[in-house]
Amino acid sequence: MLVFVNRKKELSILDSYWDYIKSGRRINLALFGLRRIGKTEILLKFKERKDGGKLLIPYFNMQKIVPDLNNFSKQFIIEILYTLTSKNKKTEKPVTWDELLVLAAKIGDMEGAYVTKISNILGQRKIDETAVLNMIFSFPEKIAEKHNFKVIYLIDEFQEILNVHKHILKIMRAVTEKQKDVNYWVSGSVFTVFEELFGYKNPFFGQFKKMKLAGFDRGSSHELIEELLPMGLDDAQKNILHDFTGGQPYYITAIGERIIQEYAVQKELYEGIVKYCILEELFGETGKINEHFEYLIDVSLSRFTNKELYKKMLLYLSQQPDTLSGISHHMNMPSGEAYSYVKALLKTDLILRDGNLYRIRDPLFEGWINKLYLGLDKLMLKDKKIFERMFSELQEKYVRASTELGKAKEYEFKARLGKKFGVMLKQYTSSDGQIELDLIGEKKGEMYIFEVKWRNKSVNIKDIIGFVGKVEKSSFASKKKKLFVISKSGFDKKAFETAKKHRVICLDKNINRISG
Repeated sequence: MLVFVNRKKELSILDSYWDYIKSGRRINLALFGLRRIGKTEILLKFKERKDGGKLLIPYFNMQKIVPDLNNFSKQFIIEILYTLTSKNKKTEKPVTWDELLVLAAKIGDMEGAYVTKISNILGQRKIDETAVLNMIFSFPEKIAEKHNFKVIYLIDEFQEILNVHKHILKIMRAVTEKQKDVNYWVSGSVFTVFEELFGYKNPFFGQFKKMKLAGFDRGSSHELIEELLPMGLDDAQKNILHDFTGGQPYYITAIGERIIQEYAVQKELYEGIVKYCILEELFGETGKINEHFEYLIDVSLSRFTNKELYKKMLLYLSQQPDTLSGISHHMNMPSGEAYSYVKALLKTDLILRDGNLYRIRDPLFEGWINKLYLGLDKLMLKDKKIFERMFSELQEKYVRASTELGKAKEYEFKARLGKKFGVMLKQYTSSDGQIELDLIGEKKGEMYIFEVKWRNKSVNIKDIIGFVGKVEKSSFASKKKKLFVISKSGFDKKAFETAKKHRVICLDKNINRISG
């Protein structure tokens, strides 16, 4: 499988964990990464290589079932029994409890009696849900003891388990923490929710090793492209593919397949064809990336009412990251209401919080949202001037995404500004979460308040008014203060005039004062 070009390191880590387990110890693992980054492939590759002998590796994907107690219980048991009997090629037809009972009885008396008891409890009018879950999570250990196996249970999209039962994590932890032969390796693609599962407030805090699956580095992207495209791309063309996909193997593969098709027709390969194939995959009706993003939107927003408002907010953030107060102003809604929508979007992982800014997580998805919902006509791809402008704009998004004010830049400005003005600085968020300021500090009774605009776009009048308005709504409104705006790309004329009117000091990217 081509996806394993750059996954040898991860597979070797999984192999070392198996060696650790064989020695009599336990390792629970949480693997997380964006959708289509290769999590499932790695888990299944490990299963393919190691399943058998004294190791039992059941696997199932939580998104493949309706996550209620009955379906979860049935699927959890099915995967153990099928793996135990080496029936890895299951039919698509759902298995009934009666069929499951027959299979369990054929394996042995213990298995038959155990599954019968679970089935009987689930068949009662008033179900003892805690008893069912206790038995479910005890089953792998009983199998391991009887057959002298080690078990590594793989559960994909593990965050969906929260929909099965409100106390399922507590019950699972209580049952499994003392088991000696059963390990859980779980994966998730919704970062915010998945990370919360293992946070300090939840039962599994400190119980799982964490592994993040990232995109390929440049060298590995080149290696994948070389294996995928027999006709060959030069380094500049490979770099275009890597830079636009962020090394995401699914995106590279989809565009690579499109390049193969285009090459078969044109019998030549040059930079323009590579660019065209990127845009076709991203915006064309048959583009795999386009289809993937459509699916991502549908799945992510499926549980929300007022989907169009969420899409409008995503469209705004696709044009530029912004603070909560900026989003509230643009959406023309109270900051508390805007925060509710932003918080919901954070849980879908379509956006992330970077300091005080909220942004689209995936730059390619950001470009897709921006062009699609601004009414992109697919025929525009045939117009050379529009085509080149679109490509340049997408490139601009990638430059911005990689250089926008983030944690490293935040710390850099704290140090540089603190030294220049002799003041200790920190980020500020009001107690109600409604007002966010990039950096603030106090010196001799006077507040120093900074807004940082680290983007490839001049600060405009709206930026200045928004900053001043935000400060006036804050607890610093009546205090003696100095206001500063730092811009990477300068200030337009109206912004500069408005800044002078409101006594806002304008600083360039080298934090030198701009006067005039």
